[in-house]
Amino acid sequence: MKKHIMMFTRKLFYLSLIFYTFIIGCGNKADSLNKKGLSFFNQKKYDDAIVEFKKALEVNPNHYEARYDLGMAYYAKGMIDESLAELKRAIELNPKEPKAHYNIAFAYMAKQMVPEAIQEYKTAIDLFSTKKDLLKEAEAHLYLSVAYSLMENHEKALLACKKAIELNPKLEDGHYFLGVCYYKNNMYDEAIVELKKTIELNPKAEKAHSVLQVIYDKLGMTDEAMKEKFILQQFSQDRRNRN
Repeated sequence: MKKHIMMFTRKLFYLSLIFYTFIIGCGNKADSLNKKGLSFFNQKKYDDAIVEFKKALEVNPNHYEARYDLGMAYYAKGMIDESLAELKRAIELNPKEPKAHYNIAFAYMAKQMVPEAIQEYKTAIDLFSTKKDLLKEAEAHLYLSVAYSLMENHEKALLACKKAIELNPKLEDGHYFLGVCYYKNNMYDEAIVELKKTIELNPKAEKAHSVLQVIYDKLGMTDEAMKEKFILQQFSQDRRNRN
C-alpha cells in the first residue's frame, strides 16, 4: 500500500513539475513578446506593437503588462474605446496597480467622461500614495485639478493643484496651472506669483509668459506687458530660425 502511495505521490510531483515548467515557459514567452511590443511602441510603430501585445495575450490572457500596454498602444493611435476596454481588463487583473487607473482617466477625458476620469484619478492617487510614489501622485493631483476645472469646480481645482505642488514643488505644470486657476478666479496677484515660479523653473515656458502678458494688460501694467510681448516675439523668431 505504501508503495502505491509513494508511486502516486511521485507521479503527482512529476505532473506538477511539468505543469509548472509549462506555466513558466508560457510566462517567459509572453514576457518576450510583450518586450518586443514595447520596443515597437517606443519607436511609435503602434500597429506592430499591437500585434506583439496581442500575441503575448494569446499565450497568457492574464498577462497584466501586455493588457496594459495594449491599452496604451490603442490610446496612442486614438482608438479610445479599444483603449478603455483593455485598460479595464488590466484593472480587473490587478486593481491595486495605479498606472492603469491613472491612464484610463486620460481615456475617459478624451471621451469627455469627466466624472469617470475624476474617480480614476482619485483611485490612482490613493494607490500612488500607498506606494509612496510622490512624483506620480503629484502628477495625478495636477490632472485631477484639470478635470475639476473642466467641471467648473474651481475650488476643488485649486485645492488639487496646491496639493500637487505640495508633493512636488518643482512641478512646472503645477505652478502654471495654479496660476491659470488663480487667473480664472480673478486672483491676479496670486496668478502672477505662480506664473513667475513657472518661469523660474523653465525660462522658456512660453505659455506662462503668454498668460502673464494677458494679466499685465488687464491690470494696465504696460511696461510689464510689453516686456512679456517682446519675450514672446523672441520665442516666435527662434522657432522660425530653427525651421
